[in-house]
Amino acid sequence: MATCPRCKGHLTDGHRCPRRPLFVFAEVLGCALLGALLSFALLAAFDPHNQASDLDVVAISVGAIVAVGINRVLRT
Repeated sequence: MATCPRCKGHLTDGHRCPRRPLFVFAEVLGCALLGALLSFALLAAFDPHNQASDLDVVAISVGAIVAVGINRVLRT
C-alpha cells in the first residue's frame, strides 16, 4: 500500500493528514483567549460596579476552560 509523503500514513481514498501540533496549540490558545474575553465581558455586563472582584479570575478561568472544552468536543 502507498504511503503519504507528508505524514507517512496509509494513503487510502479518504486520507487526510493529521493536523500539526503547532496549529492545534494555536487553535486551543486562541479559543481560550476568546472564551476568557467573552466571560470577562459578561461579568462586566452583569456586575457593572465590580462588587465581586474576587470572581474576576474565576470567571476568566472558567470561561477559557469551557471554551476550550466546547472547541475540543466539536472538533472530534
